[in-house]
Amino acid sequence: MKVAIVHDDLVQWGGAERVLEGICKIFPEAPIYTSVFDRGNLELNKRFGSKKVATSFLQDIPGWKFLYKALLPLYPIAFEQFNFDEYDLVISHTTRFAKSIITKPGTRHVCYCHTPPRFLWHLSGEGNYGLGEMLMTKLRVYDQVSAKRVDCFIAGSENAKRRIKKVYGVDAKVVYPFIDLARFKNVESFDGGYFLVIGRPNKYKRVDLAQTACQELGVELKVISGDFSDEMVVQILAGCKALIVPGEEDFGLVSLEAQALGKPVIAAKLGGSLETVVEGKTGLFFTPGSEDNLMRMLQSLQSAKIKPANCRENAARFNFDNFMSNFKQAVDM
Repeated sequence: MKVAIVHDDLVQWGGAERVLEGICKIFPEAPIYTSVFDRGNLELNKRFGSKKVATSFLQDIPGWKFLYKALLPLYPIAFEQFNFDEYDLVISHTTRFAKSIITKPGTRHVCYCHTPPRFLWHLSGEGNYGLGEMLMTKLRVYDQVSAKRVDCFIAGSENAKRRIKKVYGVDAKVVYPFIDLARFKNVESFDGGYFLVIGRPNKYKRVDLAQTACQELGVELKVISGDFSDEMVVQILAGCKALIVPGEEDFGLVSLEAQALGKPVIAAKLGGSLETVVEGKTGLFFTPGSEDNLMRMLQSLQSAKIKPANCRENAARFNFDNFMSNFKQAVDM
């Protein structure tokens, strides 16, 4: 069986790209089709540089790295241009437009979707786009139409499953992402006296909420939002008092990574955090958007007496072997 994998873009190393790497391990001979590939990104090049990666015409546009958002209307077209006639199975892995591919009737298209496009469906708290709203409306219509090209949806979380049902009107089987437990195996945790937030600098991540709450309490907060090496991120995680997840996550791999090091998580009570954090056992929840409630949870962390062993046990459930078994089963359904 010939398999191809389609991914939105390879421009930054994050949770979605970790999952992509896992799918590539399940189908090691499958090439990757993507809109653009930044080979200058050392982490991406290390992970995917040796694979066959086919890029779209967007890769040939001068300065595409700086025109990334301006080129938004072209991304659906870019994915439609790929030819998958030689493949029996195509797996699209997406939060945006990779599912827009066109396959012939004899080719099965399975979409592993972490969320419908957040910016299109106002899933990240965006307001009206003003003059750009007409374009967004057209893209929303296109998104729903292109979703009908998918033969089978797999959701990355129960949260994603609900969104897929609401936006596309179809059911999806849930296969949770995994964390690489080997990254944390020989790392010794310690109390560095600081809280930690890890996330890309997007508004919906609500990093500002954590910053304000920690400032009010006079406690140290470290924020990782840029390109840090895996080793550096693990070391910083190992020294935090707790990881703070102040916004809504589609799933939230980073909260499991913290737990793999025995660290508790203080998370907004919504989204994927409800699936990765066990209240009172591996972390605490606060009222979404409430600075006061977040401050109270930060203050009550010590008295909560969350055991590192419980955190590690919870994280261990989301291992690669379970992901591989469940993913293969879902693809074959």
